[in-house]
Amino acid sequence: MLLLVIIAVLGYVVLVEKLRFRRRNSLASKYSYHDRQSFARMSLEDAFEIQLRLAELEFPTIFSISIFFTLFKTYGIPSISKLLVATGELASPTLSSKRAADTGVLITEIVLNKPRSGRNLDAIARMNWLHDRYRKAGKIKDEDMLYTLSLFILEPVRWTERFEWRALSDLERCALAVYWKNLGEVMDIPYDALPSAKSGWQDGLHWLDELEAWSKAYDVKNTVPDEHNRTLAFATLKVGLTNVPRILHGMGLQFVAALLDRPLRRAMMLEEPAWLTQTALEAVVTVRKFLIRHFFLPRPDFLRSRWFTSEPDPSTGRYHFMQYIGHPWYIKPTLIQRWGLKSWVLWFTGGYIPSKYLPEYRPEGYRIADLGPVSLEGKGADEMRDAKQRVMTRFQGCPFSYIQETKTPYKTKRL
Repeated sequence: MLLLVIIAVLGYVVLVEKLRFRRRNSLASKYSYHDRQSFARMSLEDAFEIQLRLAELEFPTIFSISIFFTLFKTYGIPSISKLLVATGELASPTLSSKRAADTGVLITEIVLNKPRSGRNLDAIARMNWLHDRYRKAGKIKDEDMLYTLSLFILEPVRWTERFEWRALSDLERCALAVYWKNLGEVMDIPYDALPSAKSGWQDGLHWLDELEAWSKAYDVKNTVPDEHNRTLAFATLKVGLTNVPRILHGMGLQFVAALLDRPLRRAMMLEEPAWLTQTALEAVVTVRKFLIRHFFLPRPDFLRSRWFTSEPDPSTGRYHFMQYIGHPWYIKPTLIQRWGLKSWVLWFTGGYIPSKYLPEYRPEGYRIADLGPVSLEGKGADEMRDAKQRVMTRFQGCPFSYIQETKTPYKTKRL
């Protein structure tokens, strides 16, 4: 009997070993990007599909957490934090949690909907419109926009390398770069600060390398202590800890601090985490990596993470979000949402459960055109319609396909 158990366990481990890297290894043949030279012709559609796999199947937990901390990291820049504090959207927990929820919904609608699709265009147009008045007034600098864009690519790459069972491949990093470079262009973010802005980039990785170098330099220069950083950081952390029992908030702040790098902690005027907290975090990460790498089969397609409903609700014409951290904004109180395992945990700890009796969190769902500050709901429809037309003209099928044959290609490298 013991021998059969040992054989079964070994067989399972071998099966995991065989299947664990299958998705990553299949990308090159599926999309015909076998070497560095071929990356130059990567299409926006292929980049989107590769990114979608990462976000929904390969690393959904770390990708979603890294996006939350991407926004959090920008709050260490005083020019960004001062503007966000000045908007008054931190005046109450409800307003601050709505701002966080709306930002998350917009980014998710942009990134996880196919490029040029109706919802993708609506979300980009809404995001552009919400930013335009501040950009035209000179309150949002182009450099801050470029820095924020850089973090949406770099932080998922860094978090995956730090916390997941494997790092991203060059092909996957190139896909993120191709997608986000095009998104930056349709958001009118200039790349003049990058060395090859005039001559052009060989491929997505070339652009990403230059963006990373610029982003690190900008980070060192501008991530400095400021009271606005601290105000915004604690308001955001309060939202993130909404469903954590108050008695555990101190521990939660310690673990958040341990997740951040030291310059960011200092810029936000947060306390240094205790040695024990840092050690415990690293231990949990190490064990998680080992278990997933050697004992967990790849996530099947039917268990892919779903972030929003694919079709509008027939009764309201609105979409619903399907996951939340703080307050249940735009969550439909379905049987699963009300009585699933997460809801039981939240009930036991005193957290928020989706309910029709919490109308302030919009259980009826959302319209993309209404996302943003309450004062701007229902506004900007004409501007968004014009913006969608402009955005359509900025999309590129293969963002780096303009490379001339006379240019020296990168040395071919098999992946």
